Amino acid sequence: MWFRNLRIYTLADDFQLPEDLAPALTEHQFKPCGRSELASFGWSSPFGARSEELFHQIGKHYLFCARKEEKVLPASVVNAQLEEQIEVIEADQGRRVVGKEKQSLKEDLVHQLLPQAFTRFKLTWGMLDMQHRIVVVDASASNQAEDFLGLLRSSLGSLPVKPWFSEQPTELYFTQWLKQGQLPGEFEFGDEAELRDSDEEGGIIRCKNHELTSPQITAHLEHGKQVTKLAVEWQERITMVLEQDMAIKRFKATDVLLDDQDKLVDATPEQKIDADFALLSGEISALFPQLVSLFNDQISVD
Repeated sequence: MWFRNLRIYTLADDFQLPEDLAPALTEHQFKPCGRSELASFGWSSPFGARSEELFHQIGKHYLFCARKEEKVLPASVVNAQLEEQIEVIEADQGRRVVGKEKQSLKEDLVHQLLPQAFTRFKLTWGMLDMQHRIVVVDASASNQAEDFLGLLRSSLGSLPVKPWFSEQPTELYFTQWLKQGQLPGEFEFGDEAELRDSDEEGGIIRCKNHELTSPQITAHLEHGKQVTKLAVEWQERITMVLEQDMAIKRFKATDVLLDDQDKLVDATPEQKIDADFALLSGEISALFPQLVSLFNDQISVD
């Protein structure tokens, strides 16, 4: 268990967790889809199907796992059968099927096909850090993170959060760092970036496995391109890509960090999850204040 993407949300100062968290989560525990349901979403144990524990706690850090089941009905299948039904009705009754009647037929058809539909499952991991008062969701897309937050809000009764953001556009920071050829604090440049013209219809440069302080990159910056994605490394322990909306993608542990984990041998699945979460929560807890400091520094706007 390791988060691959980080979407970070800050909690209101007055938010407090309920004293007994387990019953609040149990009310929203995952249940498989019924025969006529398109989807189901609820809490699942971080330790897998055999466990009844719906969260895991280490100090002030809480780990959650949300499970989603969706019925898969290809639109082409539904539309093909719908057209067949419409053709029969129009031929038998000598009239056109339009509007609400067509929509009603489609809804009935979907309900008929649901029991035969394939299902797909998806897990969304998230953690609550009460030390720094943040919620971190492992989600590549913002709507996936919002679904997780919505489930947590329903379970807790309230969840006053807002996305972690920068007062100034992030591309101004990214661009200035590359122009200066260095990053503040304990960060170093990675080998990946995206540069865009300020004009919406302008060009886009994407580079990977590239020296970001090279003359080629500098030339693009001098011609007005701005950096909208930037790969960085922190303390030789974590690599990541910072995106324009403050999302963090491809969040990876380096070999230096993973060496710490290799000391755990013959661990049970529960012990492995516990060790993974201890490592993950500890790194995020140490990293987050330094990320905040990156975007607190004043920057010059050309």
